[in-house]
Amino acid sequence: MNKNQVLFLLMSISAPAYSHVPYVEGLDFTDSEAYSIQAPIEKSLAIYLSFDAKDDIDQSLFTLTESDLDEKNSSILADQQGEKGRKVVFNTIVPACAPYANILPQVALVGPIQERLTKLSPEIALPFTLEEGEGVYLLSNDQQGEVFKENFSGTSYWQQQTAEFIVTKPGSYKIFVWEPQGQIGDYVLVFGDQEIFGPQEIAQATKRINFLRQGREIKNEECRKTAKS
Repeated sequence: MNKNQVLFLLMSISAPAYSHVPYVEGLDFTDSEAYSIQAPIEKSLAIYLSFDAKDDIDQSLFTLTESDLDEKNSSILADQQGEKGRKVVFNTIVPACAPYANILPQVALVGPIQERLTKLSPEIALPFTLEEGEGVYLLSNDQQGEVFKENFSGTSYWQQQTAEFIVTKPGSYKIFVWEPQGQIGDYVLVFGDQEIFGPQEIAQATKRINFLRQGREIKNEECRKTAKS
């Protein structure tokens, strides 16, 4: 499939959840490193990841500068309290198959303390340590959502909870994802909600479309057969 065909496919898909630029753990970044989210943070991404062990924690990163939060920036929005900043949107999805039915990722956005990123009560345990001045927003899943077919890869997924809010402070932000019950399997971290497909994004989609359409990101053979049917 050439770049023009990929662009046509992307343009023909109307639902925002189906038009994220794909990046795959083990191909676009190593299993042991954090994925670095490049500006703008509103750009829609699908980051294909796996829980390879019971204590596996995946991490992604992004940074907001003073310039990113300048009120002259066209991406600045205001929340209901009038606080101005940049919108973050994220959630996880899991291939819809019996072997992965109990995979319910927990997601934590960590960054400078602010309205939506706060200190937690001592009784709430995290599998990582917060540094001085850091707050956290927790996104939990306690059950699988509806099944949908993702048109780009042709894979069926369970939809899960989505977080959407404004971040207002410059600094380093980290996204941690883990499976509280120690389940092992594959999932996708979906980040951002704006469809931005310039030459770089089209090239990345072209590079990964066959890999994803073949279901090679799903390591469990039984799950691959079910989710791709």
